[in-house]
Amino acid sequence: MKIRKKEVKKKKMKKRESSFDNAFLQKKRFAVVGIAIVLCSLLLVALPVAGIAADHNQVLQQVNASVVTTASEGDYVLKIYGNANEDDTIDMRDLTYVKLIFFGKKPETELADAKYDGKINPLDFIQIKLIIVGKEKELTLIDMADRTVTLDKPVGKIVLLNTNLYEQTRALDEEDRIVGIPTNYRDKESVRYPELADLPVVGSGEEPNYETIVDLDPDVVIQYSSWPVLPDELQEILDPAGIKVLGLDFYMAEIFYEEVAMLGYILDTKEEAEEYINFLQSWTDRVDEVVDELEPEEKKTVYFEGAAKYLSYGGADYGCGVPGAVRAAGGRYIYDDFFEYFFEVDPEDLVDRNPEVIIKLTDVDNGGYTLTGTSELKEVRDELINRPELSLVTAVKNNEVYVINMDISGGERKIFAPVFMAKCLYPEKFEDLEPHDFLKEYLEEWLRIPYQGVYIYPYPPA
Repeated sequence: MKIRKKEVKKKKMKKRESSFDNAFLQKKRFAVVGIAIVLCSLLLVALPVAGIAADHNQVLQQVNASVVTTASEGDYVLKIYGNANEDDTIDMRDLTYVKLIFFGKKPETELADAKYDGKINPLDFIQIKLIIVGKEKELTLIDMADRTVTLDKPVGKIVLLNTNLYEQTRALDEEDRIVGIPTNYRDKESVRYPELADLPVVGSGEEPNYETIVDLDPDVVIQYSSWPVLPDELQEILDPAGIKVLGLDFYMAEIFYEEVAMLGYILDTKEEAEEYINFLQSWTDRVDEVVDELEPEEKKTVYFEGAAKYLSYGGADYGCGVPGAVRAAGGRYIYDDFFEYFFEVDPEDLVDRNPEVIIKLTDVDNGGYTLTGTSELKEVRDELINRPELSLVTAVKNNEVYVINMDISGGERKIFAPVFMAKCLYPEKFEDLEPHDFLKEYLEEWLRIPYQGVYIYPYPPA
């Protein structure tokens, strides 16, 4: 049975603080009676022999070392130090694993050094236990820019330069921590989220207002991982003010769940994040089950065009996330051999590649939330299908051309794209799948705003 958000919060409030293995610590104290003054500095890095031996025996009795492996149970590795067994969470299995490393029973893993001090010792045991119960004083992680960052906990005030993060903090019911947002986000989303009108603006990801950011005195600034002002550049400028910078994206389906899980640890909302992931996966897994059964020759070729005419995206890397969304929907992306983030398509080359389906992005209404009809989307579609150079393309001839709005294919909403696209690509295989129900639950239950708008045309697909 799925746990609802209010139940999770109630559970969190009632959860007792851990004793942090009192028996283990008592053995440590008994072993150092009488020599505490001499060995006090050594106690920071090691336990007495008696305590270590007792803990060694306890570990070996509790678990067979051969069954504690470094295999992820999900589709990602949670890149937080303390995730010793490199799965998608930090739990007692990580404590067991790091103890096995300490006793020489397992090889050291990259994330086993929970204290991030260059060595495996009992301080890592304590840090993992603190992370498990949400009482850690600091948290070291590897962000999406492949940077190792240590945050002081708890994280209080947050400034966003990444426009995708507000919805995710809202989904975890922690938007009150946001003290500064990008100018363009407030201008675009204040209809949906009236509270944004009261938040200070901090420039944009392209041109941050550093003076305003410093005046807001946040604990952390969150920027995109690879553009436009890189996290390392921001960190260099903000470091004298003691402000940490994180690179997170939330626009690529391939790593979306990993980022949600990491955000849960940053905000001390691990259980809410887990429930949120379960909700999202309950829909995307339905698509995966069908797509996994498709033979290569069954997968339709897809051309995805951006809002501008003949603008598309390279698929040989994660890039903007569009190619991954197409693949997740069961499509074969026709520009998988292009590395560019985005590029101008040669119409002749597009005709030669002859896609079976065309999906056209539009920025009409900044996303579709306030649209009440399909006329604007129809106009965009008519322009594309009436291009003379595309008249012989299979997608146009077979009327498999779809226009989708940003709210189901852009930024943080790209997690919806595979579900909507799959319905368009293979309507006969997804008769019982209604993507709008997915979006409705997301808006009403997670973002707590009314469901409305028009997001795709034509719909339902033929």
